[in-house]
Amino acid sequence: MPPVSRCAGLSLAELLACLSILSVLAATAWPSFSELLARQAVDQAADRLATSLALARSIAMARRVEVTLQPLAGQPELDRGWQLVAGSGQDTTPLAVVEPATPCLRVTLRQTGRDSHTVRFTAVGYSRSEQGGFQAVTFALSCRGAQRQVRLGAQGRIRLCTPGRDSDCDAADGPEPP
Repeated sequence: MPPVSRCAGLSLAELLACLSILSVLAATAWPSFSELLARQAVDQAADRLATSLALARSIAMARRVEVTLQPLAGQPELDRGWQLVAGSGQDTTPLAVVEPATPCLRVTLRQTGRDSHTVRFTAVGYSRSEQGGFQAVTFALSCRGAQRQVRLGAQGRIRLCTPGRDSDCDAADGPEPP
């Protein structure tokens, strides 16, 4: 008669020890993982915003129309997303809609034209304020401590920077845009 083999397994004590070690490791790693997710969300939203600004400027110059980047319909700010609209007044055509779908995302707009959450590009590609002058804009994006800025110069130059990492990138509560 052949010998009966026993299946080796874990005892309850060994299983509980492994689970407790895994839970300690997961609890230790969670803040870093959460920070990584927030940084990724801010980076992606900043890239999408910079791309939207470049697209708005390109369309304005190519079609010789005014193009506006503005909050989504029914939203007072850019936190939930933005849209590109061609034309002005009642005669507008929607061009693109961007919804980052990140609940913690905050987009703060600092600009030379104060009381607006829109950026308007003229047919020659310059950003203009509602009063008609050149408009420089800094978008400060943040999510759970992660920050990124998208800067738009008056002649249309777009630049991304990270406060604290890039020496010429000011903090969110820093001076007004150039």
